Amino acid sequence: MGHRKYLKDRLFISFLILLISFTICVSVEAAGIDKKNASKSGWSLAAYNFGSLGKLSPEAQIDLLKKTGYKGIILSCETKEDFQNLDRYFEKAGKIKDFKIEAVFERYNFTDSTSRKERWRKVVDKISGTGAKLWIIFGKKAEGITDGFIEAKLSEMVSYSASKKVEVILYPHSKCYIASAETALPFIEKIGHPNLKLAVHLCHEIRAGNGSRIDQVFDRVKDHIGAVTLAGTDSVADFSAPKLMDSSTIMPLGRGNYDLNRFLEPLRNSGYKGVVGFINFKIEEDPETYLDASMKVWRTLTKQ
Repeated sequence: MGHRKYLKDRLFISFLILLISFTICVSVEAAGIDKKNASKSGWSLAAYNFGSLGKLSPEAQIDLLKKTGYKGIILSCETKEDFQNLDRYFEKAGKIKDFKIEAVFERYNFTDSTSRKERWRKVVDKISGTGAKLWIIFGKKAEGITDGFIEAKLSEMVSYSASKKVEVILYPHSKCYIASAETALPFIEKIGHPNLKLAVHLCHEIRAGNGSRIDQVFDRVKDHIGAVTLAGTDSVADFSAPKLMDSSTIMPLGRGNYDLNRFLEPLRNSGYKGVVGFINFKIEEDPETYLDASMKVWRTLTKQ
């Protein structure tokens, strides 16, 4: 009887050991998977050359961004000087490890001269082979401009850029012909070119009234996202003055009453793996201070 009880006890203990070992293995494996998935869902952060940062030389901008942990820069190409300085940015970025020019963005303003409107071709020629993307904004609505015109011009841009191996991102912008990601979507679907995607900008979605339904926005456009940007922002834009519209929707990260997790969660669910841009338009504070503070907030938000 005692021998039989001894065997039962040994079998029970052996079973417990096997069960505990299996549980530990599963837990360790799950933790490894979670950690792997967490790293995959993280995004590097780039910043625009706007505000006080844009007042520094191209070389100093890149040095400061690298110092504060950013992985890239997004360049405005509004003036002749901006266009001429592109070479300086690319030369400097080429010397910095793990840093790149993410994109150059151009506006196609309908009332500009033909040479200015068509300068996007020169931008494409200049950035061809660099890996930088062309972000294109169609300007304020003008008489005679229709969806058909936009579709034809955008198709032309995409075709030419594809021949130069430059990806095109349709850039929605408040108070412009295409003001939100959802209004950009029909053009992307109609043209149906693999070289064309759209951008989701938190500040412009807030201005379009989409802050509370940003999850729905991502769900609709998730198969066509090529760029994403964010900033600290309030939940509702202040349209009482142009300056207030900007300052209420574009702040250093960590400011404003809009919970950025509401934006990042559907972004994560969308499967987007690219760079996220921090838009710093008209932020005139000391650039090192707000860039560093924003990066700390970003790392907390993304748990990097």
